[in-house]
Amino acid sequence: MITGILFPCDEDQPIKRVEFDAENHTTIQEMVGGTFEAFNFDTPPASILANDEAMLYSLPFNMRATVLLWQHAKGLRGKAYISGEAILTGAPDRGDRTKSVPQQLIELLLETETYGVEFLHHPDGPWTRKVTTFDNWFDAYNYAIIQEETYAAVRGVRVIPRNYHG
Repeated sequence: MITGILFPCDEDQPIKRVEFDAENHTTIQEMVGGTFEAFNFDTPPASILANDEAMLYSLPFNMRATVLLWQHAKGLRGKAYISGEAILTGAPDRGDRTKSVPQQLIELLLETETYGVEFLHHPDGPWTRKVTTFDNWFDAYNYAIIQEETYAAVRGVRVIPRNYHG
């Protein structure tokens, strides 16, 4: 059994922790409504599993999963969109077995109450924090993506717990 985070496409439904057998593809297919594909993050090592026929069946757009993907897989920003239910997991290991979602994402998405955004202006650091705080991860991620796309001087951006010191 592994731990994942389910992202319902209905934004009125909360995201939630799920435990499932990642080797049982039928279970994953039931959660995402059909055959699935993996969208891999650059960092941390994680993947979003989503229905690979979402467009064919006109499944509803999953804004939360898409924003998360765009922040953590910048090469897919504006190119890949998640529709239907989605599951965040860890990246597969060398044996191609899906792992549990990284603890840092569980803490950030499910256990954090207030968020900050930090920016990297030079490749060798340091990270600088904006004073703005957010009471939900989705708004913080949206803000981070917009800032990174808008300002050429921003080399990187990350969403963190507001009380993070690192």
